Amino acid sequence: MTKINSLCVFCGSLPGSHPEYSVQAAQLGAFLADHQIRLIYGGSSDGLMGTVANATIAAGGKVTGIMPRFLKKISTESHDLTDLVEVDTMDERKETMLEMSDAFIVLPGGFGTFEELGTMLSWSKIDIHTKPIALFNIDHFYDSLWQWFVDAAQADFLPISDLKLMVNATSIEQIFDYFDTFKHVTTMPHA
Repeated sequence: MTKINSLCVFCGSLPGSHPEYSVQAAQLGAFLADHQIRLIYGGSSDGLMGTVANATIAAGGKVTGIMPRFLKKISTESHDLTDLVEVDTMDERKETMLEMSDAFIVLPGGFGTFEELGTMLSWSKIDIHTKPIALFNIDHFYDSLWQWFVDAAQADFLPISDLKLMVNATSIEQIFDYFDTFKHVTTMPHA
């Protein structure tokens, strides 16, 4: 069982085309606050990032933003955060998110979200961390990506056991049920 005190959310700095993305992001933020789980995220008030952070804050939750200094010039920083951690690089941002978080949820997003998911999956695969990862597959957003993972396994580019490094979930309840029973499975062969 994994006790979740802080949770990192990766998601888009744009809201996306379907209103359900923002609805679910706001519900997740309220859920985190209601369960006294600190939100760790990218620090922006834009898009889904801002939606989940603002909902957490509005419900009385604690929010820590982690933002590279150079992004402060082009992104709208949220001013109501509990804490803002400034870092120098995107890699340092991910490392800090990893250090501060007990688990990860990936909402819809673009290249940055995809890169963050890939990093956390790779780091889990090689046992840099043993924390649960959930794809929040809102409105079938991640169906194609999940199929890509399945196809990669079927083509022998990754063991099918690697799919156990994350859950493909369609609800907040399903995500936290997974977190409650999560046990990291090492998929790397060891000498």
